[in-house]
Amino acid sequence: MSQNQGFSKKYGQVFLKNRNIASFEVSLINGIAGSSVIEIGPGHGMLTAELLQNDYNVIAIESDHRFVDELEYHFADEVRDGKLKIIKEDFLKSEQKSADYIAGNVPYQISSPIIEKLRTMSFRKAILMVQEEFGERLCAKQGSESYSRLSVMASLSFDCKLERKISRKNFSPIPKVDSVIVSLVPRPWDYGIDYETVSEVTKKMFSQRRKKISSVIGKNDFEFSQKRIEELTPDEIIRMCYSLYPEKNCSC
Repeated sequence: MSQNQGFSKKYGQVFLKNRNIASFEVSLINGIAGSSVIEIGPGHGMLTAELLQNDYNVIAIESDHRFVDELEYHFADEVRDGKLKIIKEDFLKSEQKSADYIAGNVPYQISSPIIEKLRTMSFRKAILMVQEEFGERLCAKQGSESYSRLSVMASLSFDCKLERKISRKNFSPIPKVDSVIVSLVPRPWDYGIDYETVSEVTKKMFSQRRKKISSVIGKNDFEFSQKRIEELTPDEIIRMCYSLYPEKNCSC
């Protein structure tokens, strides 16, 4: 199958054609030989090959039967030796809950659901290639133009880092935007309030990010009432949630 064949416009799917970039992604994992890596959507297997070459045990999750067939053919020896397990399913519906590491060149249109899925899994580090604008929002800090609800919830769940910008010319077919490689290291959710409450509050606040918080909530008697949500750090947003929903405070 050629690198141009079989891509999905629906999911913004493109394929990396520069092996040096795949090698760089694998170098960021920095794990020991024999560690397990879940690869999200391996496609033609360029990243898969680099992972196997670096002695990782790979669990490749691919929903497209054409790529599954191609992977099984090209990596028949690795499958036989137990170094590669190929699972035909949608990663978002996968029952794979843990691995030492996660890696993948993520289809643009399902980046947010994938980040949400990762929050429910157990791993040491994830290395993902995502659309540049999404990556900037994912890792943005308070005060930047890209700061958003995604930034807040990701920051509370992971240590996020932009590792490298990748030109669109390294993909086939060439997309309209550049990409970035990001690393995510899970953080424990020990903020004393449940995830769902914080998620709903930030969703409501950022939908009216230019308004003062008091105008959005309809309350003036708490610490950050005269500020806008985009002015608050993730830790301050947690404190705001304490004030707004004291009944939700818990030993989460």
